[in-house]
Amino acid sequence: MLKEMSVPNRGHLVGLGASLAAILLAGCASVEGPASPVSTGSGIEEGIEPIVPQGPVYVRSDFAGVLGSSVDARLGAPALVRREGEGEFRRYNLQNCNLIVILYPDELGRARVTQLETATKSSADAPLTLEECLAAG
Repeated sequence: MLKEMSVPNRGHLVGLGASLAAILLAGCASVEGPASPVSTGSGIEEGIEPIVPQGPVYVRSDFAGVLGSSVDARLGAPALVRREGEGEFRRYNLQNCNLIVILYPDELGRARVTQLETATKSSADAPLTLEECLAAG
């Protein structure tokens, strides 16, 4: 004996499919893409914030009492090294000045920073304080 199966009205299926398509298209239309940057002619695009440094590149405490190898790791190889007795003089070329680092051995014989000074890159340059020199990097 065969049972009759009820088949949904084809009109209902077409209407359901059309409704579903409309919902999907409406969802896609409401999604906005990222805003396109607009050039202002100044080299900075409108809608994009410029990156501004949050503070000084270096401060005195980055170097005070640290090992000479730590200074080299931060600044690279010194432009000049001069040893006098147990002490060592190092000059590092920074952006706006020369950083002078004086090292002496600690109780274990490791060269540590004991003094920091600055020097101008040329005699025409205005002298900078240690803080200004370190801040510029």
